[in-house]
Amino acid sequence: MSNPIHSADPHYHSSGARAAVERASLPVLTRLAKLPTWLPMVVTAALILVGAFLGGVLGAVLVGVALLVLLWLLYLSWPHLTLSLRLMRVAVLVLLVAIVVTQFVPN
Repeated sequence: MSNPIHSADPHYHSSGARAAVERASLPVLTRLAKLPTWLPMVVTAALILVGAFLGGVLGAVLVGVALLVLLWLLYLSWPHLTLSLRLMRVAVLVLLVAIVVTQFVPN
């Protein structure tokens, strides 16, 4: 199995904090790569939907957990993404932040 962190770009080299985060993330990413491809997506979608429908603090926490995981994956994949892929991922995260913020505003 190839290392999920190494870029297809042979000129990519991380250093400093990014390299430390990549090294620390490697065991989790390796386990994620062994899961069926649909499972992480279904779990993330379930966290977002259940959190959005529950509302309140619990709902915000569930959506917030999904948001943090997606932010972590975005941080790791950022150097390997094209501009359009970066924009799409940022748009999804902005939508999730909006959901989390609306959970704390009473009706």
